[in-house]
Amino acid sequence: MDEKSTKQGAKLLARLRGKIWAFEDRLTVREQIALGTAALCLFVSFAIAFAAAYVGRQEATRFITREMTQISETASDRMDRYFYGVYHRVRSYTNFDVIRSAVSTDPKKLRPAFDRLNSSFADFTWLAFVNKEGVVVVASDGLRENELVTEQAWFLKGLQGPAIEDAPDLDAIEEAVMNGRDIAISFLKFAFPVYNYNNELAGVLVAAVHWREVEEIRSTMERNGDQIIVVTRGGEVMLGSKDLRTRYPSAQIAALRNAKHDTFVDGAGPMEVLSGYSAMDGHRDFPGMGWGVIARRNTEVAFAATRQMFWTIVGIGTGVAILGILLAGVIANRVSGPIHSLTKAADSIGRDNGVTSFPRLRGSSEVIHLSTSLRSLLLRIGFVERLTQEAEAKAAEEARKFANDIASLRKLAETDPLTNLLNRRAFMDAAADAMRYFQRYGRSIATLIVDIDHFKRVNDQHGHAAGDAVIRRVGELIAQTLRETDKVARFGGEEFVVLLREVSEHDAHELAERIRLVIAESSIPFDAKQLGVTVSVGCAAISSHDRDIEELIERADRALYAAKAAGRNCIRLAPTPVGNKVRAA
Repeated sequence: MDEKSTKQGAKLLARLRGKIWAFEDRLTVREQIALGTAALCLFVSFAIAFAAAYVGRQEATRFITREMTQISETASDRMDRYFYGVYHRVRSYTNFDVIRSAVSTDPKKLRPAFDRLNSSFADFTWLAFVNKEGVVVVASDGLRENELVTEQAWFLKGLQGPAIEDAPDLDAIEEAVMNGRDIAISFLKFAFPVYNYNNELAGVLVAAVHWREVEEIRSTMERNGDQIIVVTRGGEVMLGSKDLRTRYPSAQIAALRNAKHDTFVDGAGPMEVLSGYSAMDGHRDFPGMGWGVIARRNTEVAFAATRQMFWTIVGIGTGVAILGILLAGVIANRVSGPIHSLTKAADSIGRDNGVTSFPRLRGSSEVIHLSTSLRSLLLRIGFVERLTQEAEAKAAEEARKFANDIASLRKLAETDPLTNLLNRRAFMDAAADAMRYFQRYGRSIATLIVDIDHFKRVNDQHGHAAGDAVIRRVGELIAQTLRETDKVARFGGEEFVVLLREVSEHDAHELAERIRLVIAESSIPFDAKQLGVTVSVGCAAISSHDRDIEELIERADRALYAAKAAGRNCIRLAPTPVGNKVRAA
């Protein structure tokens, strides 16, 4: 830009500034306040509109993507549960007596059973038994019988253990869904090894699963224009609308699978789509298919309410600005002066020394009442602040006392007064919780019952006070030997019960041996004498035949009796039960 253009720009800016100043000089204070109020109202209304639209869009995005994730999680969970049911149903067939008997003699006898299963359950399109040589010996409806399948991956894996093959014919499934035809299409297969009555591998039981139920789950969860699609590990759209895309990038799908549940904005089409992803990672012992479910919602639909809110705020703001122009001139002269004085006084409070209250102003009853109320408010705020501080201090002190009382009562209710160990009730609560973990997750546990040998001699020879000292010391030695996760309780008299978590029978026996040795090698001081005792220990590790924790403790107690009978100062393991026994009444 040359010097001449710079001078012309400066002159133009100076001329514009002069016109603005001249215009301001012709306006009264009331008019300036009115115009300023109108401009402020317009600015605020547009600022609020844009801010609300932005915040609304962000919140809508978060809410909708979270909703899409929840929908995809629900859909994937329903599909995983469905596959879990079919998976376990097919696996249970391998244990049917009729199947195990037939594969040992004449597999052709299975045809009626396969036909009935295939017709009774709409989940299957094909049910067959394949011998070890890879020949389809018998199948529902005779389909593919005598066919050699030795090259099929599901057959090779099925000989080794449970196998899943997902090689769906995507084009055929899409055509069937679009045309509304319920036809049997290769979707996925479950294969399990079959053993005869001699526990020898006889072949593989294979079931081909129909696509219908998964499509029904997917379609029934599509509401209000939302789209739900099922994608393969490679990102191909297997079920659902392919209007926007037929395949997602494999890298994106891999990242989503690592996150298991995630949200993202899909911008591949003409408009952005808010999407939520959930991996189908199985249910319980069903390993899952490795597929994913994506729930999508178009931004045109998602942000309709946000756009409507924006224009509503703009309209309201414009109306407020017009009203402000009319009202500002009326109230400017009467309000601006007293309010300015009150504002100045309020700003000085706490800043200038000696300014602690508002001045008494005149001009209108409202201004007088406002100044009086503000003066009274300052006094009440100070008074209420002092009361609040006192109440908070008192409440905090009462809370501390209450917490201490609760802790003391809980300790009294759960602790044996002689040894400070757990009592029977507290121990049984902890043991029942450990039993539930075993029944649900297979976390092993074991119990030890420790009994002081010849304890009556201690009482008879040294008195009951010595017996109490022995019980206390034995309890301390047991507790010191255990891990933090283990529990020990005094069940009464000279008997202690120990709960061990996450241990095998061998580990439990080693820990019991350490307890026995520590007690046997320790001396207990009492009345200038050193007392020595030994213990007998009964040990029982959890078994699937134990119906509850009481049965486990009973087995440990029987093992303790065996240790006593064997001469004391020893350990005996409870034998593993071979089956549930009816508990004596």
